[in-house]
Amino acid sequence: MMRPLFATLALAAATTAAAAPAPAPGDLAIRSVEVRPSDPVVGPSGSVRLVVDVVARGAERVSVVLEPGRAPSGDDEPGTEPEPDVSPSPPSGDAVPVPSASPDPGFPAPAVPAPVPAVGPLPGLGGLASAMPGMVGVSPAGGRSAWRVSPASSGEWETWRFLPDKPLSRWYRSGPWTVTATAVNARGERAVARAGFNLRRATEIDGLKAVRDGDAVRVTGTLLRVDPIGKVDYRPFAGQRVEIRFRPAGSPRWRTVGEAVTRRDGWFSARVRADGEGTWRAEYAGTSRYAADASPQREA
Repeated sequence: MMRPLFATLALAAATTAAAAPAPAPGDLAIRSVEVRPSDPVVGPSGSVRLVVDVVARGAERVSVVLEPGRAPSGDDEPGTEPEPDVSPSPPSGDAVPVPSASPDPGFPAPAVPAPVPAVGPLPGLGGLASAMPGMVGVSPAGGRSAWRVSPASSGEWETWRFLPDKPLSRWYRSGPWTVTATAVNARGERAVARAGFNLRRATEIDGLKAVRDGDAVRVTGTLLRVDPIGKVDYRPFAGQRVEIRFRPAGSPRWRTVGEAVTRRDGWFSARVRADGEGTWRAEYAGTSRYAADASPQREA
């Protein structure tokens, strides 16, 4: 799966007043919401911890809520099964501001928490980690560490960092999720902004073979996905389109030369013309619920 680990998500921000003019310097506003990693993928084990940064101005309090999006009826990808009956409580809570100034050189900036093993189905994401004013951070093991920053002047943009204390795993609903950030000032006015991300389950192209068959090459393999029911690690992924890619010997470029659709058991087969010797692989593009994957390379 080739995709950026960090990215700022597009969002739409609005105050409670409809069609309000652009905020003046110092007025309550939310400039951005950033989720890291921006495109989380969960496997049969392990989990992914999210970090949510909200850049706001004029706020005394900021909170965020993460909740799975609800796709319209009939919008599921082909071959998907009903999601397991797991309905975690949406995380919510307040955080402390981290002003957008350079951190004190004596205190390292916090790294994004590393994935930690899941211990089984999780009842909910729980509350969001809070910290002392001007101090925020988590260690890879999940404990807190300090990051001291200079206080911000009135009216400046501040970064409010949220660290959900429960990671996302295969037990949570895959597909679209929504992050809703709410900022409140001393007068009780509110600004709301939302950002989205997709929680995807991993896929795997297994057992790829490329065998010469006269003037053609037959490419076969099996597409698997993390079991949506949770009874086993992986199950066959039926009804999915797989591209067959070829790179001629001595060339740095791959090109698509064929495609196949997976059977009920996840197996696929494609017989494509062989234009000389080279390297073969299969690629799956993924969906909003399942991640992309590329097979190991095979020569024929």
